[in-house]
Amino acid sequence: MPADTFGAVSLEGVDADSAPAAATQASAEAGLTGPIIRDVDEAGLQELVELSQTLPVVIDFWADWCQPCKQLTPILEDVIRELDGRVVLAKIDTEANQQLSQMFGVQSIPTVVALVGGRPVPLFQGAQPKDQIVAVFNELLKVAANAGLTGRMVDVPAGPKTNPLHEAALAAEDAGDLEGAIEQWAKVLAQAPKDQVAKESIARLQLAKRVRDDSDGSELSLADAAFVEGNVEAAFDTLLDVIARSKGSDDAAFEAARERLLEMFTVLGVDPRVKAARARLSSLLF
Repeated sequence: MPADTFGAVSLEGVDADSAPAAATQASAEAGLTGPIIRDVDEAGLQELVELSQTLPVVIDFWADWCQPCKQLTPILEDVIRELDGRVVLAKIDTEANQQLSQMFGVQSIPTVVALVGGRPVPLFQGAQPKDQIVAVFNELLKVAANAGLTGRMVDVPAGPKTNPLHEAALAAEDAGDLEGAIEQWAKVLAQAPKDQVAKESIARLQLAKRVRDDSDGSELSLADAAFVEGNVEAAFDTLLDVIARSKGSDDAAFEAARERLLEMFTVLGVDPRVKAARARLSSLLF
């Protein structure tokens, strides 16, 4: 097992009684069908829990800005396909599903967790090479088999699921119309004020628009560019430095940097770098 796994896969508290072999066999004979690779939100969690009573479910916590996630997810998908329906992969976007991330105790991404007999089993954090992932999954299958979880799913890919409220905004984004997309996401928020996807999308698009239109070489512009390029810590450091220098002497610069930093926090959502930067910001403000 690699050094940054959580340790050997175990089923502490999970036994065969939690998923009787007879029930598993019946499910297999009945022909379990569905997508072996799926995107899941909070509404789909219960289905995953129920599915894990028949075969192991692996959950990949990821985010669009996370470069290691982009390296890991295709490898996970390849391994899942090679396992031919013995394991299901559920992908959870941490930016859009912060409550699920908190529920599973996700501290950094990528994080990979299994559900076995309804119980969470931590697997590993960070990008891993394929051979190590195969080893982890083989061990997962062994302990799942000991609990009678030997079902197999016939792959039926899921169709795309889009919130109807989001369609116009996403279409504007696909067309490269930043202003139109921001306007459409604002309309979504007017109808659904708690829509986290809309909030994060507006912040992300406003930032992208600034990088496109207002790159004047100032520290704020440099922070924007660093953030868009994935240099999150550098962006945070720049803005926090501006806040520290301008506190009590330049209210306009102070407020501009603070608002920009909070906007970046919104874009990232649940992320340990946000937690660290929030702590630094609090120490400067109070």
